[in-house]
Amino acid sequence: MKKIIVIFGLLIGFLIAQKSDLKNVKVLPYKTKRELVKFMKSVVAPELGVKCNFCHNMTDYPSDEKDHKKVARQMMAMVQNANKTMNNLNFHEISCWVCHRGNEHPDHPPKKK
Repeated sequence: MKKIIVIFGLLIGFLIAQKSDLKNVKVLPYKTKRELVKFMKSVVAPELGVKCNFCHNMTDYPSDEKDHKKVARQMMAMVQNANKTMNNLNFHEISCWVCHRGNEHPDHPPKKK
């Protein structure tokens, strides 16, 4: 019986740690590091043609010190908002690929003010 309680306690602790291991994630809906890293490596990095260090301080991932991360967060919010509209209009969702096509910067960047 004690083994079951200990195992259950460890399992609960592990699950709680999995839910709270992300810091400074403001736009993406992921709750675990595994989910977030999978999305970043399988979607974001290839669609932008970049590696993690393009946006992240490799010794402090949650840091917002790099401007690319700040812009990426705004772009992700823009894509999410566009997809809400696209969904309401019964269109397919879009992603970073629509503009970036595997490049750091879109071929047709926004006009300068």
